[in-house]
Amino acid sequence: MTVSARTRWPAGEVAGTLLAAGVATLGAVLVLGGQKPAFLIAAPIGVIGMVAAARRPVVTLAIMVVVEVTNASGVLAPRTGLPLFMASGFLGVVAIALALRDPALRARLNGWTVFCAGLVVLFLMTQAVAVVGSVDKTTSIGSLRRIAIDLTFALIVLMLIQISGRPWTVAAAIVIPFTVLSLLTLVDQYAFGGTASFGGFSTVTEASGVGITTLRFGGPLPDSNFWGRHLIMGLPLSAALLTRALRSDRRLVAVGWAATIFAQLAGIYLTQSRGTFVSAGLAMVVWFVASGRSLRRRGLLMLPVAVLLLAVPGVGNRLVGTVEDLLHGQATVAVDPSVLGRLAAQQEAGMMFEERPYFGFGPGTFPGQVVNFAGRVPLAVREPTDAPHNLYLEFGAESGILGLVGWSVMILGFICVPILAIIVAPRSRDRVLAAAALAAVIGWSVSSIGLHLAYLRTLGVALALAGALAPMWPPPAAALRTLRHGIAVWAAAVGIGLATMWLFVLGCSSAGVTASQRMTLVPVGQVNGWYAYAMDIRSRIEMLPTVALLMDDEKSPVRITADPVRGLLTFTVSADNATQARDQLQVAAANGDTLLRSAIGYQQYSLETVDSMQIEPTNLHARAVPFIGGAIGAGTALVSGLLLTRVLARQREESAPVKVAVPQGVS
Repeated sequence: MTVSARTRWPAGEVAGTLLAAGVATLGAVLVLGGQKPAFLIAAPIGVIGMVAAARRPVVTLAIMVVVEVTNASGVLAPRTGLPLFMASGFLGVVAIALALRDPALRARLNGWTVFCAGLVVLFLMTQAVAVVGSVDKTTSIGSLRRIAIDLTFALIVLMLIQISGRPWTVAAAIVIPFTVLSLLTLVDQYAFGGTASFGGFSTVTEASGVGITTLRFGGPLPDSNFWGRHLIMGLPLSAALLTRALRSDRRLVAVGWAATIFAQLAGIYLTQSRGTFVSAGLAMVVWFVASGRSLRRRGLLMLPVAVLLLAVPGVGNRLVGTVEDLLHGQATVAVDPSVLGRLAAQQEAGMMFEERPYFGFGPGTFPGQVVNFAGRVPLAVREPTDAPHNLYLEFGAESGILGLVGWSVMILGFICVPILAIIVAPRSRDRVLAAAALAAVIGWSVSSIGLHLAYLRTLGVALALAGALAPMWPPPAAALRTLRHGIAVWAAAVGIGLATMWLFVLGCSSAGVTASQRMTLVPVGQVNGWYAYAMDIRSRIEMLPTVALLMDDEKSPVRITADPVRGLLTFTVSADNATQARDQLQVAAANGDTLLRSAIGYQQYSLETVDSMQIEPTNLHARAVPFIGGAIGAGTALVSGLLLTRVLARQREESAPVKVAVPQGVS
């Protein structure tokens, strides 16, 4: 139920407000002197405005959300010196303190507030334990402090939503800024060619990519991928606001909310982020599924439109290219460098997790460990990134299994809250909003498979919205029982899907071996003044990939990949047995040496082995088999979950007691 909240303004506090304004003016004079007269005027006005806003929790809530989702503190603070985040957080604390004096508002904080706070504290405790064994305690303590501040901000937003009773206002406060910022990037792209930054709110990122069709915009953020992760959360919220307007027959308002969907889709497209494309689609699927049967039908009708979106230049072709890059599995010049960099960083994080699986190296220590792991992973890049590009590998590397469990419990706990709200009141008008909050958190989590932890407060706003949509406290026992059954059903469905995928891959595979031989180029001839230049093949980054292409024979089963960072050529082949694999490698090496000499001459370079041949047992199958198996497994899990859910629902209906109407006068 939506109820407005406003705290009373006692007459005796007017003098205190004026005194605070005077103190602010005096502070501005002492700090700035007469250099910036505008700030001297703005200081007392700002204090009076903050006090007035604090007495309207919904106003404070809207200010905090808008400041956060627009990254106003990150954009404006370096230019103006105004601590917007600290000011908005302080405003939220004051608003809560003022509201708690009213018994009616205080009563709106209930067991769900404690439950959500407990989830946050549990996660922070796992991070604190990881700090104890950190390789760099100073860095880890700083990381823990930042995470604690961000999650405290989320709890403040949660309490303000509960106190104000205005969750739809939060959805609008997220969607409208996202829409405006998306339109700014659209105008910047097509009217100014990316030259107008609009004060830092339409940033063109430096990162490029293979197959992009526009400039890559990060909105108010320096990275388009993280901006895309933000927009993923806004898309289902726009859909919920549109549905609410349509159901209340407010057509003009509905047109406005529909426009926000198209604007955010344009913003998502201008990120040119493949992970954002996939995660946004998944978030909308979750919203349609969780919003009810009527909207699920509409979602099915919209599938052709979703398929047509894949035909947009820069969407479908880039997604297909990414799959092809992942199928290579080894370093090659044909792979998008951004994909290689991310895979290398994820391998580094995975190796860190293998070395310290329980408690990790300490929160925030991945950048400092890159120098120790970049040279040990299979993929080598010339400039290793200092971010793991995978949230879950990041927690595994920095806080181990304990950190992964803590994060999973916190996120799953917040996810269960809107699900429980849907179970308790499936016909509530707030169901579409609960489904949107659920889709936002899931979409963010899926997108984080390719991104590390950053801008946690924006996720915190979505978590707060999900927590504030909880049902009554305590929740009905029947609803909890239905939730437990649902979790068990979908866990079983996931297990069936995984088993199906495993059986498919196993059925399409055969036992064999994979053999590899690492080699390098050595100059031929006398050691003279040119020998050192000829031997320096690593500085000429194009040389080894060119040589690999010269020696690679399409008729041979052996593939040759170049590692220009380490100066290596790797010959790899899969065969039925070790003898066959060894013979094929030896033939390919001899043939490659011949092709090399016929191309550049006999007195230039020769192939030399670097180490012994590596032969490992493997399952032989086509490169596309795991992807096909994954698709089959996902489909099987979805169908199994829906069927099991329907069967259990039918059993509950059959076992429910039958109510017989007794005519009046009959005893």
